[in-house]
Amino acid sequence: MDFSTIHLGLPWWAVFPLGALAGLVLAWFFQAAALWLMFNPQEFKGIRLPVFRKLGLHQLGLEGIGWQGLVPHQKGIMAEIAVRLMTHKLLPLDEMIKRIPAQGLSDRITPPMQETADLACREVMRKHKPTLWESLPSFMQNSIIFRIRAIVPEVSKQIILDLQKKPAYYLSLKTLVLDVITSKPFLVVDLIKSAGKDPMAYLVRFAMVAGLLVGVLLGAISLFNLPWYWVLTLGLLLGGLANKLALESLFFHPDHGTIRLGKFTGFFFRDQQHISELFAQTAAREILTTENIVLALCRGPNAKNLHALIDYHVQKVMDLESSGIKPLLVAVLGAEQWVAIKRDAAQIFAGKLEQHLMAARVYLNDALRIEEVILERLSHLPALEFEKSLRPVFSRYEWMMPLIGGVWGALLAVVALVLV
Repeated sequence: MDFSTIHLGLPWWAVFPLGALAGLVLAWFFQAAALWLMFNPQEFKGIRLPVFRKLGLHQLGLEGIGWQGLVPHQKGIMAEIAVRLMTHKLLPLDEMIKRIPAQGLSDRITPPMQETADLACREVMRKHKPTLWESLPSFMQNSIIFRIRAIVPEVSKQIILDLQKKPAYYLSLKTLVLDVITSKPFLVVDLIKSAGKDPMAYLVRFAMVAGLLVGVLLGAISLFNLPWYWVLTLGLLLGGLANKLALESLFFHPDHGTIRLGKFTGFFFRDQQHISELFAQTAAREILTTENIVLALCRGPNAKNLHALIDYHVQKVMDLESSGIKPLLVAVLGAEQWVAIKRDAAQIFAGKLEQHLMAARVYLNDALRIEEVILERLSHLPALEFEKSLRPVFSRYEWMMPLIGGVWGALLAVVALVLV
């Protein structure tokens, strides 16, 4: 390749500022573009070709003639990383549920549950024994309802206490997170983008400084009239090395590895507090919300266990309260009717629980403190644990960094050859 016909022949001193400027612009453009393409576009744009999948190119976001961001393309794997982090390390289910004061929550759901008890009594009796119920004087009806309302506080408290003993039996936190992420397929992309926002900005800034220095160095090298392929090779190597150093400096910690640089600590660890804040905000406000937890509890795969718990406590209390007159009740109502009445009453309570818990979500939110707990846990993790928690988000794409650096370094070498 001959650059003699296109070189500008500038004075030697002009090569340095122009090389530095070119290096800064090229490094910034390629680094920023590459990081943008990691997340965008969220859907594949272009024409899909089956041969690309057969060749395994879909692992790089290449489905055909077009492009999809690498993180959106592998959002399933990213979701697994997010689920493992949130449910195992940051927010163990047992600990989360036990932070809810049983008496405090019982006090808040008791009034609406007493209204439910009133409704259940009237509906069940009208369904099974309408004539008998209507024939009772109003003071007797009110007396029966009053006694039922009086037992509600103890029922609600016992349900909460049993729920806290075996929370995983009634609520699957992993399923909750996966369901939310599935219903909002690009939420995990936003979660990862929020956690990586500042580290990615650091990588761009580092590349700009590195591009400036490499531009000056290549400008100096080009003045020695080396063969073009040597300058091009040096540009490729220097650009790749610069981006590799950017990545290593991001995750460098004095306690890691064999290299020691005094007290120098990488940006990832120096900004641990802010990175934790960004992650905690998205996780607590979009995924692990109080509303989502209540929905998972009342509608999730383990909801049948919760309904069985409510059924048990409602029937147990009804039997205890009526123990003195149970033979009479069975004689008047019939054994089968008595069992059906208890079962129907329990179903009404179970059906209304979601509504009652939703009404208490402000209290639940204050008790659970999900965002605060995630932030506290993540920001106070030891350096090695913090890296293990979030670095998997970046590690799948770290191979790209030297490659991108090599591209802008090679182009910068071409610019240096043209300037001389």
